[in-house]
Amino acid sequence: MANNNAVHVNEKIIPNVAAGLIKVKPLAERFTGEGAIKFVDASQEKYDVIITCTGYEMPDYSFIQGFDRTQLYEHFFWTEDPSLAVINPPVDTAGFGAAFPYFDIISQWVMNVFSGKTSLPEKEAMRKWCAEHMASLHVKRFYDSWLETIRIGLLSGLLPDPARDFSRYWNIISSMVKPAYLATPPAFPEHGMMDSLFDFRIARIRILSGLGNDALGYLLKKGDITDAEYRAALEIDPRQSISVHLPYSQTYL
Repeated sequence: MANNNAVHVNEKIIPNVAAGLIKVKPLAERFTGEGAIKFVDASQEKYDVIITCTGYEMPDYSFIQGFDRTQLYEHFFWTEDPSLAVINPPVDTAGFGAAFPYFDIISQWVMNVFSGKTSLPEKEAMRKWCAEHMASLHVKRFYDSWLETIRIGLLSGLLPDPARDFSRYWNIISSMVKPAYLATPPAFPEHGMMDSLFDFRIARIRILSGLGNDALGYLLKKGDITDAEYRAALEIDPRQSISVHLPYSQTYL
């Protein structure tokens, strides 16, 4: 699956197909009277359980008096009364990636706001965000659930601050996607099947370069980065720096 220059790789499906644990079939044509499925290649199979993935309908918020979805700060908190939160990805976007860690991080943020552990911006600041980001919901957009998980986790203070604890932050973003890592980052990055296609060393330096001299000095003194990484980050052209929020284009191709 490819969209917006992103490639979705399932780490388990290919090895399981190769091992014969998963059988690939063509499109289903119909159910037979004997309880089997007939496929377009005329083959038939019987299964104990069939799960149909039919997609989702647009949510209907009409039961909430005075509710306006364009006033959902960060797509979740209603600016007029933040005691109402919607835990859902933006329904008018082309979602991509691992949804479950995304829901985990949103849920934690909502609970922390409701419990008073975390504060939201002032109402006017939230309205300004909505005016900038919610005014063009009719435009088809691309939404990377995992990158949004990182961005929201940093925004809400739920993930390690890379300027103070870069190792734990790095071990999350450079590992395979696992919800448990949001609570307890791995001691070392857990590499995926496609990692050999990317230069993680350069990516690490480019992210470090965006933290600024003070943060780099702190991380070096703490032992979070090496002297070579410190010097390499200082030499990076600022135009080549990568934000710790890992921004991406939402333009739908």
